[in-house]
Amino acid sequence: MSEVPKIVKLLESDAIEKQIAAAIVLGELRAKGPGVVEGLATLLDSGVPLLQVHALDALARVGAKKALPKIFPLLAGGAEDVRRAATRAVASVGDEVVPLIKEKMAGATPEERRALDGALAELGGKDAFSALIKGLASSEAEAAKAAALAVRNQIKHADGNKRRTYLAETERFLEGQKKKGGAPGAIAAAIKILGYLEDEKVAPTLLAYAADEKQHPSVRQEAIIAFRFALATGEKPSTKVIDALVKAAEAEDRTLAQTALHTLGSLKVSDDTAKRLEKLALHPDVDRARFVLEMLGRMPGAEAPRVLTKVLVSTQDRRYAEPAAAGLTGKEEAVPALAKALLEAENPDRAWLIRNVLRPTAKKVAPAIRKQLLETATSRLAAGERGWEALLDVARDADPDAAALALRGLADKLRRGKKEERARSVLSILCKSDRATDDDRYALASLELAKSNRDTRPASRSGDESLRLLSTLLRTGYDVAKALKKDRAMDLEHLYYVGFHFSELDHPLGEELLEEVVKKGGRAKVAKMAKNKLALGEASA
Repeated sequence: MSEVPKIVKLLESDAIEKQIAAAIVLGELRAKGPGVVEGLATLLDSGVPLLQVHALDALARVGAKKALPKIFPLLAGGAEDVRRAATRAVASVGDEVVPLIKEKMAGATPEERRALDGALAELGGKDAFSALIKGLASSEAEAAKAAALAVRNQIKHADGNKRRTYLAETERFLEGQKKKGGAPGAIAAAIKILGYLEDEKVAPTLLAYAADEKQHPSVRQEAIIAFRFALATGEKPSTKVIDALVKAAEAEDRTLAQTALHTLGSLKVSDDTAKRLEKLALHPDVDRARFVLEMLGRMPGAEAPRVLTKVLVSTQDRRYAEPAAAGLTGKEEAVPALAKALLEAENPDRAWLIRNVLRPTAKKVAPAIRKQLLETATSRLAAGERGWEALLDVARDADPDAAALALRGLADKLRRGKKEERARSVLSILCKSDRATDDDRYALASLELAKSNRDTRPASRSGDESLRLLSTLLRTGYDVAKALKKDRAMDLEHLYYVGFHFSELDHPLGEELLEEVVKKGGRAKVAKMAKNKLALGEASA
């Protein structure tokens, strides 16, 4: 004897747990027989969401056609889980439920209509899709949009034949709406569906709506969004599509413009697109311009760096200049234009910004431009003018040896020209680089010593830069004594001062220099001072 009647009997139990268990078992068995559908349908009146969901899922398995009168009301009422289960149950009936859905749509409320559209979308198939797409014409904008969203999952899993059918049906609907002057909400929903088909064949249709300024903004916006799906295969969009998107990005309607920009950013575009974006890169709407500048920074090719460079050197507004600089950083294609712009920059802040962009790729600067940068920097430095720092930094990064040689030569020239203060500045710059030699550091120490007040008190000597530099040279093994003795800029007073300092430190250099002063000083006061200092040193020893 079959156990099905006994299970059906449990549907009448007072215990909900038993009713749920019975519904689950009947569904799993796909049970047939007297009372199965009727018993399950009775549970739909219970008002208990969990019980209703299990009853609906069981009906979807055993056959829900006879229970449709009780299922339809649950499509738009009750808990969300119940509504979803009801949608699945209606769809389980198959194509023969489509006429019933059409009948109910005639007098349905907007909420009921969305539920019925959801059932059609769940059902899938040509008849259901046809009913759904035609129903868009009489739907409110939000309901039409919901219907388009509902059908997306079915389209995603549809095979090639179904997709072609959906495409033809949707384009027929749009053609009909164009003739009738259909509602923007219905047209926008149909265009959304075209996008979900992810077929580049729909691009001409989308272009017609996206470029038509007479269309409602919501329609144009949906067409622009649909390009993201239709052209997602990686194919480069046509020039007409790019032009339409750029034009929409310039529109006064900010929402439409942002949509167009985000679509442009999602597509695979050619180098020529950067040229079309040039106007937008300096758009008065800063957010719009920044988006374009960031997009240009991600684009390959030489045109995008050209546009970014133009923005960087033509605007004084950091809100535009900074994202342009960020987009150029590390781009070798931009090096020639940036190097030229650096040479021509009159604004120190702009020159510094260009310098920051150029430094990572400085070695790509052409030799002729490197030479110009270095010559301009050293010329300004020699004249005591501003604006040499940015040029010198880039020139030094491009060719550190050439930069060191130029600075060394400039310092020597200035020193011979009796411009010691400027020479000292140049040598200070040189000695901060890794190309400086001990001779360079001694030359700087010599200039520092020449301007020292030579105060032998400990507090004064502790802050003397020349003594610090000479101490550093001693630690590297440099023959400081020999250099000081040969240095024509050093007189006996200088030698005494350095000798005094190092004798206080018990360094042999002190005694050697003091002896040199005694030897060459004769009866001069400084020679006597050196002799006394030596005597004190011997006494303390």
